[in-house]
Amino acid sequence: MLALAAGIACKHSPPPVVDSGMASCITADTLALAGADLERLRASPAVNGIGGSARDLLAQYSDASKLLIAWNSRELLIVERGLFKTPPGAIIVEPGLAVTGSPRLISSAVAQHRTGSSGAPGLIDYGSEVGAGRAIWMAVRGGTPLPLSGNLANLNVLLEDADFGGAALDLGDAATLQLDARGRTAESAERLEERLRGFLSLAAEAEIRRPEIAELIRGARIGRSGRNVTATLSASPDVLAKLIADFAR
Repeated sequence: MLALAAGIACKHSPPPVVDSGMASCITADTLALAGADLERLRASPAVNGIGGSARDLLAQYSDASKLLIAWNSRELLIVERGLFKTPPGAIIVEPGLAVTGSPRLISSAVAQHRTGSSGAPGLIDYGSEVGAGRAIWMAVRGGTPLPLSGNLANLNVLLEDADFGGAALDLGDAATLQLDARGRTAESAERLEERLRGFLSLAAEAEIRRPEIAELIRGARIGRSGRNVTATLSASPDVLAKLIADFAR
């Protein structure tokens, strides 16, 4: 009975957000990770509602099932999982796993892959937590200034008191965007929550001419559990796409 139960549990366990092969390509100098479950995106009837970026992503990586993008403040490394031969400009590190980037980054990723373990396990673990069950996600080390502009640049202030920060997007009947941060201490988590509330309050005030966007921001559910702080916004895909585009300006 125990063996049968274990077998059933294994069959129904969801695949890992970042499998061991992809994780082993991530080097120690990685500051931020972004991931996409392309199969989940393709299966969503709402994918067209978030604009052309998602469609372009699916078209460019039509043979991939998962995508991982690593950033070290200077360069990007793209890790693809899928059923393909050799994507243009990519190096196959194992069957169904390819890396693309600068020659130096590719060389570092291949060398890291040979060790069989990730060079950034904390970042991988946090990204896996943030991205569980989500179509697109991002995780970043706290204190890392991101190259953001406009309203989004204010997120760098939020990261000052964080061990890690992240964001995740999922597409169901409604699109859901979640912002996450993990404070270094319980006190820093309290400051993170206050700053996040202030960030969203200012964002809502800036949308006075578009009441549907302002209402969406004001309806964000903000919570804190231990050192973890989250803010969740849900809306139709097209409305949430407008909000994300506004933040990026």
